[in-house]
Amino acid sequence: MHQNHFASYLKRIMLILFLLSLPTIGWTCTCMSLTKKDVKKITKNADYVLLGTAVENVHHNDSIKATLDSEKFGIDLKFKVEKIYKGNLKTEFVFINQFETGNCIQAFRFGEKYIIVGTRIEKFENLRPFSEAVYKEDKIFETVASPPPPPIGGLTIRKMKCYNIEMELVEHWNKIAENEIVVYTNQCSSFYAESTYGKYFSK
Repeated sequence: MHQNHFASYLKRIMLILFLLSLPTIGWTCTCMSLTKKDVKKITKNADYVLLGTAVENVHHNDSIKATLDSEKFGIDLKFKVEKIYKGNLKTEFVFINQFETGNCIQAFRFGEKYIIVGTRIEKFENLRPFSEAVYKEDKIFETVASPPPPPIGGLTIRKMKCYNIEMELVEHWNKIAENEIVVYTNQCSSFYAESTYGKYFSK
């Protein structure tokens, strides 16, 4: 991994850790309010509605993985499934990926139970790999404007288009997707199991 990209990734981690320390997480993400009618429609369109817990982070760089695991939270991670409300699943674990969630990243705390409403990702395509030149010009987030994240409970993503992600990391996730179930979710489609929306989706 490039040293500059490693530093950039760790800065992102530290920002998330800071936000997690606040009484209310201050993401600039606006999620729509959901009624029970909305939940039924979303559930119908979703690939998966699952109950479970985050168990470990997924990253090809051991230092980054260890840093995140030591803080007991994760973003792109391995998720242990305890109950299936929707979806054809024959494995104990799924892998959650949030590359293109914009400001709506969900930080999963280890040990907490979540309901995730997910869309399967079959493959990743890196449209603009991270580069040293871009980093040095401080234009890492300006090279390509990422599209808005997929809707909650959308159709299976045959190919997730990635922007400004290190090539090795994308390849790592493609290898996982070849043999495992990779699920896209975010802050607007994953909920604490005991929250109001969590209970809506678990009925």
